[in-house]
Amino acid sequence: MNGPHLPYPELCLPDLVAGHAQRRPDAPAVVQGDLTLSYGDLVGRASALAASLCAHGIAPDDLVGVCVDRRPDLVVALLGVQAAGAGYVPLDPALPPQRLRELSAEARLHVIVGTPTAATEAFGDLTVLGVPAETAPWQPTPATLSTTAYAMFTSGSTGQPKGAVIEHRALTEKVTNIADFANYSGATRCLAFASIGFDASVADLLAPLAAGSTVVLAGDAERADPTGLYRVCAEQDVDVVVLPPPILPLLDPDRLPGVRLVMTGGEATGPEQVGRWTEGGRRFISVYGPTEATVLVTWFEGSGSWTRPIPIGKPAANHRIHLVDDSLREVGPGEIGEVLAGGPGLGRGYLFDPALTAQRFIPDPFTEQPGQRLYRTGDLARWLPDGSLEFLGRADRQVKIRGQRIELGEVEAVLRRHPEVGNASVQARGGPAGQELVAYVATGLDVADLRAYCARLLPAAAVPARMFTMAALPITINGKIDTERLAAPTAAEPAPTLQGEAPATDTERLIAQAWAVLLDEPAVGRDADFFDHGGHSITAMRLVADLRERLGRDIAIEDVLIGRTLRGIAARADAAAEASPATVTRGRPPALSPAQQRLWFLDRYFHAAASAYNVAFAERLTGPLDIAALAAALTAVADRQQILRWRIPDTDGVPYAVVDPPTLVPLPVRELAPGTDLATHLAAGAATPFTLATDTLWRAELIRTGADEHVLAVYAHHAVFDGWSQSLFYADLAAAYRAVLGDGAPLPPLPATYGDYVAWRADRSRRRAEQDLNWWLEHLTGAPVVVELPGGRDRPAEQTFSSATVTTRLDRAATAALTDLAAGLGATPAAAVLAAFALVLARRTGHPDLVIGTPTVDRRAADFEHMVGFFIEIAPLRLRQAPEAGFAEHVRAAWEELLAALAHPEAPVERIVGGFGLGGLLDRSPLVQVLFNMYTFDEPKLDLAGLGSEPVPVAAPGSPFDLTLYGVTRDGQLRVEIVFNPDVYGTSLMAAVLGEVEQMLRAGAADPQQPVSQLPGWTAIPAGRPGDVTRAARVKRAVGRSGAIPERPATATERQIASVWCNVLGVPEVAATDSFFDVGGGSLAVAVVQRQLNRLLGTNLRVVDLFRHPTVRTLATHLDDARASTESSGDSAEDAAVERAARRGAVRLQRARRRPTGEPALEEDPA
Repeated sequence: MNGPHLPYPELCLPDLVAGHAQRRPDAPAVVQGDLTLSYGDLVGRASALAASLCAHGIAPDDLVGVCVDRRPDLVVALLGVQAAGAGYVPLDPALPPQRLRELSAEARLHVIVGTPTAATEAFGDLTVLGVPAETAPWQPTPATLSTTAYAMFTSGSTGQPKGAVIEHRALTEKVTNIADFANYSGATRCLAFASIGFDASVADLLAPLAAGSTVVLAGDAERADPTGLYRVCAEQDVDVVVLPPPILPLLDPDRLPGVRLVMTGGEATGPEQVGRWTEGGRRFISVYGPTEATVLVTWFEGSGSWTRPIPIGKPAANHRIHLVDDSLREVGPGEIGEVLAGGPGLGRGYLFDPALTAQRFIPDPFTEQPGQRLYRTGDLARWLPDGSLEFLGRADRQVKIRGQRIELGEVEAVLRRHPEVGNASVQARGGPAGQELVAYVATGLDVADLRAYCARLLPAAAVPARMFTMAALPITINGKIDTERLAAPTAAEPAPTLQGEAPATDTERLIAQAWAVLLDEPAVGRDADFFDHGGHSITAMRLVADLRERLGRDIAIEDVLIGRTLRGIAARADAAAEASPATVTRGRPPALSPAQQRLWFLDRYFHAAASAYNVAFAERLTGPLDIAALAAALTAVADRQQILRWRIPDTDGVPYAVVDPPTLVPLPVRELAPGTDLATHLAAGAATPFTLATDTLWRAELIRTGADEHVLAVYAHHAVFDGWSQSLFYADLAAAYRAVLGDGAPLPPLPATYGDYVAWRADRSRRRAEQDLNWWLEHLTGAPVVVELPGGRDRPAEQTFSSATVTTRLDRAATAALTDLAAGLGATPAAAVLAAFALVLARRTGHPDLVIGTPTVDRRAADFEHMVGFFIEIAPLRLRQAPEAGFAEHVRAAWEELLAALAHPEAPVERIVGGFGLGGLLDRSPLVQVLFNMYTFDEPKLDLAGLGSEPVPVAAPGSPFDLTLYGVTRDGQLRVEIVFNPDVYGTSLMAAVLGEVEQMLRAGAADPQQPVSQLPGWTAIPAGRPGDVTRAARVKRAVGRSGAIPERPATATERQIASVWCNVLGVPEVAATDSFFDVGGGSLAVAVVQRQLNRLLGTNLRVVDLFRHPTVRTLATHLDDARASTESSGDSAEDAAVERAARRGAVRLQRARRRPTGEPALEEDPA
């Protein structure tokens, strides 16, 4: 179908804008706040920039990067590049430096227009030109309609960015087209909302300029805040807005009364938005078009109530649309076909990729006119009776495996590239561990060789879990692969053959049975590697739980990670101790785990931590939701998961759990408050603290965002919920919702409760606690007390727990290289990311020996596999860096450290802190200030019957550590994020650290044997400078008594304090100069001592006073002074000496003097 004809001028965009400047030089071209750039000044400054670019050798059809903040200078830069005859490449200054370097390298740029101070780090030796303030006479652009106007990068199915090249003819035609149907004129004031890296900027920035309109440039703050958006539109009399579909539901149309036209596009728009925005007479236009076809090829205008999906409209003027089948034959009305677009708006092709250009931009078979082309969009649609198009999704064969988006065709292509493979077909099937890939391969190779080949070239999730080899693939009568016959193997097919030696012992045979069920692999040899045969972290945990049941032994996840092969896992299983029964507390009140005790203490005595340990997640639900059924389902989940009915009060400073009886779970249904967007609402909910003593420690709410659209938000305290729990919660909720609707059985009770877990853990710990604690104390002795980066901010006197975030992402090629490197070393990608992180921290601090914490999961018993709760402990890893060694060696060392931590799980970090006497810190987390957390579980998915769902991000409510690096692989790409405390470190510093981690990962994976000191960027900050730790905390170190005679408590107050200490800590005596934390005091003991001293002395002693005055003598002096209403004398001389030593980077871990029987019973034995 063809759109109507619309003439357009034979001029490039800069000349069109220059024409307006000649006719109306004082007319406002760009407005932002109090800044106004007239057409005369815009064209004059663009002309000056063009002259500068030409002086630097820029010629027509060259590409120039534009990396300018969102100010009017940005528009000058875009127009100036085109006025020089070149095409611009948009580079967002907010991107990490490494990403900017990659894009500039992909585009082969030599010159960048940007802010020199911001661009120097990102672009290295490239020429960086600023935006001139002066003007110059206008010179007609040397460009023609066939030269490049811009090149814009989009993501590709392989993860590599694709640069779509758009010529001036396409741009001029499109801005004319948009201005025509949007009625742009000199009186129009259009809000420019889109990033210049998004092709919607053609509609809201370039098209208005071509029409002589005024562009109201929204700043970054206004783009993130609806209130700011309303204010800008009102103050600047905006009458046209171009907004992406996700923004529309967040805005109130009544607060934009001056807007006459709302334009949207880029993805599907909810049908309810038509009625919302056209009420009162506004126009509502939705456009469709890929970047490769310059913004739009079809458009739709609607009004009034709309309930069915919004069509993508009819062909735009000068454009034509064809729907075709796989053989490029047009399909009939109502039939589904791929969208092919043609017309003058088509781009030239892909930058430096002629093969992909030829594949996607094809000769038009439906016309006799020579040179006409069509672009294959890869989108599916069908014609509706009124001649408009209904969008039906992508033609790509994409599936999700373990949360990662996988192109089946890419996996097939990799297999077919092997010289000994004749053909291959890859399908997604349901398996014992969820959705998995199954490959059918025509080859004489064995499966192990094929799997190893795929592992070298594909992300781990894209390596088929099962592979079948055969002489030839079955084909249909039309010559295509017969996937139905592949999906249903016949009984005549040969039975699977065993690879290698058969299992030899009873243990090996039992493990082989569990393995066979879990990985659907009936024949397992003794030397088969669990991870090479499709296993991953989730299946490893399931294998551990199964083996504990089958073998009755205390098998842990590290036994699978270290053992790896059937033979190796069996040997470790035989050496494991007998497993203790999990369910042991029937009828007894539950105790708290050591980790829960720690969270209670922080919540009780550090008010800034009140919401830092909240967990929040949300899911957008689309479709006919039964709200009453959802509320009933939530109630059923709380009934099954006992910990969701816990409260944590205390008596005299000792916390305990109370389990409330099952009751209805409230599910408030809310509308967003005027001026509040969804992200802000969710962030506020996440930051609302729980009162542990009186509140149920989780809550849910439903936010109505449309007629058939809601967002379910769940907030919980970490004491009852960890990251793994979200998937379990979703699974229970989905099953309960189906049951309430009458389509399933009610949720069965769990075999155990979280209280059972705490008791089971305490019983298990009793047998290994001292052994594991001694290992940690030996292992960490001599390590630095703090990790503090130079260039940070003045640290607050007390930890604030504030949070901010910076994020980056590795492309699929780099992620695959990293995964391949780790696999070759017998490790996981987590070890590689940890190694890179540690290297960057070592380089920045100048200290090659660091302590970095990492969470460990304790779900090793089958009874706890499906239980919501807090099963996390923090392991303080010790990472030693050697710049002369290669990256591979550091990955291997990081992996060994992770395995060692898993092998010694029975010493809670609180006991390790106490063992070194580090508990008396107020301004930072003791021992662990830096955390590393690599997510290994699947992306949680909520599957409520009859509803669509997608996750909605929720901002972290706080940062328990100075900085935490998170890593997760999704869609074959490694996403790395740093959550940090902005009161300690600035955003620019953290962005630089993140960029260096990314650079280390790329460089290390590319050349793993090269000494890291010779990798790119290593020498930027010299290592080994002991003075780099410039603002260390007042760290209390266990100095011991060095043989000196202890000074006994002398005054009445000192003797009373010493008596309480001895009673609480179980020690026979304490000296007047002993530190509470050196003689075994921990966080809970602090709370008990505070209560007892207040009762005994009639004082108003605070917990914080024990941290500030940790010895008997200094505390007695503080109390006596307080009684006399005088000011405290401050910190002791010993404190000052230790602080000075810490500033020199000299404080290192030494054991504290511990009482003979270990920690106080209330911490050691919560059962």
